[in-house]
Amino acid sequence: MNKKRPLPGLFDAQQRGAKLTKLNDVLVRLKTRIDWEGFGPVVEACFPARDPSKGGQPPYDRLLLFKMLVLCRLYHLSAEALEFQVNDRKSFQDFLDLEPQHEVPDATTVRLFAKRLMENGTMPKLFAHFRGRLQEAGLVINEGKIIDASIVDAPVQRNSREANQQIKNNDMPEDWSEHKRRQKDVDATWTQKHGKNHFGYKNHLKVDAGSKLIDHYVVTTASTHDGTMVWDLLTEEDKGQELHGDKAYDSAHTKQGVRLARMKCRVLKSARRGKPLTARQKRTNTERSRVRARIEHVFGAMDKQLGGLRVRCVGLNMASFHVGLTNLCYNMLRTLTLLPQHPSVGSV
Repeated sequence: MNKKRPLPGLFDAQQRGAKLTKLNDVLVRLKTRIDWEGFGPVVEACFPARDPSKGGQPPYDRLLLFKMLVLCRLYHLSAEALEFQVNDRKSFQDFLDLEPQHEVPDATTVRLFAKRLMENGTMPKLFAHFRGRLQEAGLVINEGKIIDASIVDAPVQRNSREANQQIKNNDMPEDWSEHKRRQKDVDATWTQKHGKNHFGYKNHLKVDAGSKLIDHYVVTTASTHDGTMVWDLLTEEDKGQELHGDKAYDSAHTKQGVRLARMKCRVLKSARRGKPLTARQKRTNTERSRVRARIEHVFGAMDKQLGGLRVRCVGLNMASFHVGLTNLCYNMLRTLTLLPQHPSVGSV
């Protein structure tokens, strides 16, 4: 039998909210510790200014739509599932500051909003904006950087050999209708890792070694070699720091990029044909691996907290948008862990 009083109490809602806070609900902490208003100007910049004199229905609050995208990624929901959950779950409504009289945006509105952000290249700007706030708050340590890449699985395309060959030649099969072309991902490629084939993209990361916050990211097709993206990840801000990476980055290309960035190379040494590693090099690799392994914690957290790196969209541009959103959400969740260690920082 349910325990209940005969009549509802005046403070029942407040007590239930306090219980959620005590249970360490992530949405309660995200709402209070992240400065969501700071994202407003970045989001609004990709939309034209509205002239109220022309009339028409006013648009939904775009910051609300951005927070709905964050909910999509945190709980790996489709736009339709998100619409239902926002209408149904009080915790989602509280996070979005929705009152009973407010209308909830539908799934089509959320998808069109995401498409507009993607077309205007807004996600990298949102990520860089939040990273800048983390830097100002002193959460980014800047005492070393780690680079690595993780495969982003995409739905496998069931094409004929002839169609795949045409796609490799940057040519679209003539027998594909316009509708079929929109459903086919011709950007994703195949790669192999640990003897297993993967189809999709890659999330190349540069992570701050001290805080395990993501500094920068680049999304490519899965067949892109990790070592070729070093120059795209390094910036002038990395000057003087150590760069850690696994054996895939042990190349002349990487070393040249490290020299240009004026960093200290701490990449693991790789054995060459007829030239095995010396005992000293093996000891050095073991010591360097203790730092390099911290980026594996980042990928592990993405798997555990965000449902892993996979996309259900078509094309490199949209995949880059969703992977960028994943990286941004990771940094937000990581920030919740770091803030208690910095009592002087109220919110970021």
